[in-house]
Amino acid sequence: MAKTNPRKKAAATKDKWKSKEWFVIYAPDFFGSKEIGLTPADEPEKVVGRIIETTLKDLTGDFTKGQVKLYFQVYDVKGQNAYTKFKGHTLARSYIRSLVRRRSTRIDGIYNVTTKDGYKLRVMGMVIAYRRIQTSQERAIRDIIHDIIHRKAEELTYRDFITEAVTGKMGAEMAKEAKKIYPIKRAEIRKIKVLAEPEA
Repeated sequence: MAKTNPRKKAAATKDKWKSKEWFVIYAPDFFGSKEIGLTPADEPEKVVGRIIETTLKDLTGDFTKGQVKLYFQVYDVKGQNAYTKFKGHTLARSYIRSLVRRRSTRIDGIYNVTTKDGYKLRVMGMVIAYRRIQTSQERAIRDIIHDIIHRKAEELTYRDFITEAVTGKMGAEMAKEAKKIYPIKRAEIRKIKVLAEPEA
């Protein structure tokens, strides 16, 4: 069996990289249209569809938001610029683990909602109570998560809903209401997934 010449292989790899160009990736306008990365490709069409992960800290400079992971997908390329749309967000697992301690209670709610302008989202809310709580209290807090997420979806456009969710504003509202039931350590929108966009 003939062996591949390592020099030829290295040269081919080098030539392949030489033919690639770097494209600058930008966040959506409601995240400030900021540059979020670079990606190589030999054709602009190959950049479309790529998923880019960043954090809210990287976008805003707020060091308290490093746990908020954001996912954007390239949908258009013009020249060397690649433009993205919001694909989803999640909280870092290590951050969630740091909140859930022994004897605390984690209350989750997962809901499919449609925003005022027709975007379908799967939204996961989370409230952490300081202690073990009764089933009736847990049910009441889950109702609060449900009501706030659904009300916000009915009232807000997609971009405003996403902004309130990832910046913590929606979680703060959940915490304010849940505290009336039991002392709360934290309330968050822990994950969002875009299920469908409105038909053009």
